[in-house]
Amino acid sequence: MAAGSIGSRILTAASLIAVIGAVGGLYAMALKGERPPVQVAQRTGPSVAETAYLSGEDVASAARLDQAFQRMGYRLDNVGDGSVEVPPLFLAKMPGDLDDLPDIDTKKTVFLRLMLPLVLAVDEEIANDRARLLDIAGRKAAHRPVAADDQVWLDALALRYGVEPDNLKTLTARVDVVPPSLALAQSAEESGWGTSKLVRRSQNLFGHTVELVGDEPAMRNFATLYEAVRAYVHNLNTHKAYDELRRTRAAARARGLAPDGHALVAALHSYSERGDAYVSTIRALMRRNDLTRLDRARLGRALPGRMASAS
Repeated sequence: MAAGSIGSRILTAASLIAVIGAVGGLYAMALKGERPPVQVAQRTGPSVAETAYLSGEDVASAARLDQAFQRMGYRLDNVGDGSVEVPPLFLAKMPGDLDDLPDIDTKKTVFLRLMLPLVLAVDEEIANDRARLLDIAGRKAAHRPVAADDQVWLDALALRYGVEPDNLKTLTARVDVVPPSLALAQSAEESGWGTSKLVRRSQNLFGHTVELVGDEPAMRNFATLYEAVRAYVHNLNTHKAYDELRRTRAAARARGLAPDGHALVAALHSYSERGDAYVSTIRALMRRNDLTRLDRARLGRALPGRMASAS
């Protein structure tokens, strides 16, 4: 899906940003405890047609953010089947008062509605890369010529994913999406539903640490929540500890099935020193909060009309 033109209407800037343009740098990171390192390569932001800025008051207050989502008609129960699109709104930071919301269900729905566009945008980037990769792989398999710019792009993609350019099978297994249900469940568990000090201080949703030579790892700071989501997905797609996850996903693809979050959780024994107990926790989170319904959610290309025209 090609990127649309970026809307220029800005309501008020403050803490909410549209995650567009380059997110640069190559970072070597490690997950907390015994978790393996993460690498995030230079990428562009989500290819959305339009985005907007909420007021600083809306972003700073979880209650006001909940009200803004309601005004937009953005509810989890109407985006799960894909019939209603998820608004392309991207918060840079979590509201600092999620714990002040009156009940746990409201806190959870605010967190999930905030996170879902970020996860879908990261997956959209990867899906676009995967489509181009499969097209090139198909041409190579048929011994048809591949344009020079396509070969340059393929070489860069392979480098980013730590694969030799001619190893298209492995590369295809790595360049694939992570189901929203899995990303949402892990972000909820790792960040305490967005209320941990770590996520409030540094947008660190998944407990990433910086790998330091000769010292204990330090917690990783992210500029935006979007950057943290990308680091998490790239880690699952590249590190050797998650080979089983990628094999399971590739096997499903070979059977014509979309990646399944519930099935992929079983391959995350290495994500936490808790092992099987961690897998059980993530599956319970997915089940209790019916997160698999969100695997069919679609990211919208434009904001709801009344929101885009607000002032």
